[in-house]
Parts: sequence; C-alpha cells; structure tokens
Amino acid sequence: MFKKQITTAIVTSILMSSLSINAQEFKSPVPTPSLQIQHDQATTWLDQESYLLATNAYLWGSTLVRMEQIARQYTDMSQAQNDTSYRAPLNHFGHARRLPTDQDTDMPTANRDTLYSSAIVDISNEPMILSTPTVKDRYFVIDMFDMWHNLFKYVGTRATGETSQEIMIVPPYWQGDVPKGITVVEAPTTKVWLWGRTQVFGEKDYPTVHAIQDQYTLTPLSKYLSQDPAELISPVLPPQVGEVNDPLRFYEELGAYLKVNPIPKRQQALLGQFNKIGLSKNGFDRSKLTLTMKLQLEKAVKDGQEIVSAQSSNPVTLKMKDGWYYSFVLDQFGDDNALRSLIAQPYLGGQGAKEAMYPITYTDSKGKLLSGHSQYSMHFKTVPPVDSFWSITVYDAKTKMLIGNEIQRFNINDQTPIQKNKDGSFDLMLSHQKPSNSKQFTNWLPISTGNFYVITRLYIPSQEILDMKWTVPPINPMK
Repeated sequence: MFKKQITTAIVTSILMSSLSINAQEFKSPVPTPSLQIQHDQATTWLDQESYLLATNAYLWGSTLVRMEQIARQYTDMSQAQNDTSYRAPLNHFGHARRLPTDQDTDMPTANRDTLYSSAIVDISNEPMILSTPTVKDRYFVIDMFDMWHNLFKYVGTRATGETSQEIMIVPPYWQGDVPKGITVVEAPTTKVWLWGRTQVFGEKDYPTVHAIQDQYTLTPLSKYLSQDPAELISPVLPPQVGEVNDPLRFYEELGAYLKVNPIPKRQQALLGQFNKIGLSKNGFDRSKLTLTMKLQLEKAVKDGQEIVSAQSSNPVTLKMKDGWYYSFVLDQFGDDNALRSLIAQPYLGGQGAKEAMYPITYTDSKGKLLSGHSQYSMHFKTVPPVDSFWSITVYDAKTKMLIGNEIQRFNINDQTPIQKNKDGSFDLMLSHQKPSNSKQFTNWLPISTGNFYVITRLYIPSQEILDMKWTVPPINPMK
C-alpha cells in the first residue's frame, strides 16, 4: 500500500510538471504513521526472508563449495609432498605410501588400516577409463564421488569382486561408442573424486600395497583407443573463487561452481528461490542486495556452519547405543542437505553402511566427555563380526588428528596380538598413563591428556551389525 502511494505521487508529479503546473501548487502525500509502521514491518519480514533463504543456500550449497575446494587442494602440486600425501595432478592418481601418525595433518580422522589413493578426474572433454588389478589377498575399494559428495559407484572387494576391472566414467548424458569389455558408469557431474583404500598388514607389507596402488590407472578414452604411450599432460583447475576477506565469499564460490555443475532435477526449484538473494545458475550478483540483506547473508553462513555441526548428534539421522552413534545413510543423503554438508566436512569420503560402518563416541557409558584425566575399559564378548577387518582408533577432540604417544600405537585392530580371556572375550584399556600390567599393556590404547573421541571401523559389516544385533561395547570409566 505504501509503495503504491509513493509510486502514484511520483507519476503525478511528472504529469503535473509536463503541464507546467507550479510545483508549489502540488504537494506529495506524506505517509501516515500507520503506513510507515507497515513499511517497517515489511522491511523486517524481507530481511528475515533473506536470512532464511541464505541459510538454506548454505546448507544446500556448502557441500558443492567444499568438494570444489577439495578438488583444487588435492591437485595442488605447488609444494613438495610427503609420503602420506595422496595429492596428484588432475586426472592422475596420488597414493599415500605409509600409514599416518600424529605428525601428519592432511586428512582429519585418518585411518591406520589402509593406504589412501586419490584422483580428481575431469571428464568434461571426454570419458576416462579407470583400471584396477586383481586383488585377492586383502580388502580394497575405490569410491566414486560427484561434486555433491554423492557416492555413486563402488569398485572393489565387496561390490565388484577381486578380479581386474576396466570402467569408463562418462559425463552426464554422454553418447558414444563403448570399447568391448568396458563397463560404463555415468557420473552426475563433470568432475569426479576417486577415493581409494587398500588394506595394509603392517610396515613390512608396504611394497606389496604399493605394487597394487601402482596398477590403479586412468586413461582418457582417446588414448585408450589409440594406444598412445605418451604421458598424459594434466590441465590445472582455475584457482579458488573470491577474495579471502570477503564476508560473502561463500556465495561467490557457490555461484561460480553452479555454472559448471549440473543441478539435480529435484533441487532445481530450490535454486529458483535463491534468485531473491542474487544466487542463480548464472552465478552470484550482489548488486541486487541491500546493505541489510548482505548482513543477513553473512550471518547465514555463520549460523549455517553451526547447524551443520549439530547434525553429528541429530537423533533423526543417527542411532545411538551405549554412547556410540551409528549412521546408516552416509551414501544415502536424499534431501538432507545439512547431513550431506556434515559428511563432506570431518567425514569426507565416508562410505555407506554395507561397505563400512564408523560408530563414533565422544562420551563414556555415564555420558561424560572422554578425557585423558580418566582411565577406561571396553569389554568385547566376541570379535566384531565383519567380513573384512575392524579397528578402534582414538583422535584428539580439537584437532581431529591421531594422538601421539610413546609407543606409537594409534589404534587396535584385527591384526593386533590381543590378549584374550579364557572364554574368548577380551578387554581393551584406554588411558594416558602406560599400564604396568603386561596383559593390559598388550591391550592398551593410549589417549591424550585432554578430550578425545573414538571411532570403530567395521569393514564389510555382517548383517548382525547392520541389524544392530551386535554393537560396539560401551567405554566404561575404571575405578
């Protein structure tokens, strides 16, 4: 009503001027107090709408921004790489050559059971063929993630078996001739992250694992057909978008990455709503925003980060027993964008429940935060019923890194020579102080002086685990 009255006044003024009427003979209507209140209220509601839309944009788009950042980080070869790094040029595999310690900080919540392999693959120009060797004596997997962190294909022990594979990864809607004997997998986006794990049986086993890793190869379709032996020259991805100190940099990045990544059909309507905050498939236009709207967008990023972090204890998406949280949806997000964003942050590269489960706990059986000021025990009636392997690993709660200790023991797994009880059960001890009892020492998992958390890894879990008929025992404080 207010805007209509103002518009009428402006139009009337122009008409009067054109008729040479003295401006003093015409006075614009002054908004009444009631109209001014309505205008102020409308402005407030519009600001709140901008905030809500921006928050949803963060929850929805933060995964894409994260994955595009990872693509650049994992292909950045500007500095020398250590032997736990899996960085490599675009369209090449990089391989970690040894297990990480507390001194290696490239990967949060890193495991101590497998050596990682990684490749960022650009299929925008042509398909890429992934080749894997026959692997019979150990677990391995290569996961295919799109730029929305959708795990759309497993290659490895459980999914494709132990025999060699040749898989052609094609971009969305690709059409063309397929070489004989090649399996075709259509990727949802034109960039793909390949994330591999190859089981290692201690340091003496490194050469064998390295030989397997070296047989994970990528070949462009044109080179595959021509049998061209020349080394593949890798292009370089454009640098990360935006300025470091720009409070709206997230939206600049999201807008840029939306231009080059297909939007899932079911979420295109959601993107359409973001036009009101200057965000569309054509990028981010901040010129459409008022100063107040910009402040709302800045606030939405901060609050969106908190909402994402809170998903780690969301009872809707997680099951809990004895203090352990279980997730069965790491490869089945659906429209839960906040959960998707969470997984793409500290749990980047997590797999679905049939491939692996990662029960996690931050508290003991009494509900208190795990702390190095206490000692704890875990009683296993049986070994975890898995078809591959299992492990228990502790991490520093602040850094999310492995915890340094005097004996360089970062986890206990199925290869550890655990001392068992007469009935086949066994007890693990978690403490900062080294135990004097020899049996406890063998089963000892060192922890930090501060707060820590624990992850159990269960690779190719049995149906008993998937049905939660077998669960990880509680962490009990010792008297």
